[in-house]
Amino acid sequence: MTPKSLLLTEKALADIQRRTVYLSQERGTEFALVWSDAILTWLEKVAGSGAQIGTEHPSEKGVRTFGYKRQATILAEFLETELRIIRVYFPGQDWSA
Repeated sequence: MTPKSLLLTEKALADIQRRTVYLSQERGTEFALVWSDAILTWLEKVAGSGAQIGTEHPSEKGVRTFGYKRQATILAEFLETELRIIRVYFPGQDWSA
């Protein structure tokens, strides 16, 4: 499998940033920063592996969903040379928004 580069959309970055702010308020800044580094590092590894993981989206061709440690659901598109992260959803979040 050919490694892919990681691309996060503005919405995906905003999703992670919102969660980092929330975690900072609830668990402390250090915890929040470690968490955000961990999810980004993990996404880099997924992209670098070149494998397509997750479940195919029922209505969007080429889009898949997969989980991150039961903490988030990632909506992504596996393109020929990159893994494009579209959104990052968290438990209790309205997915239709």
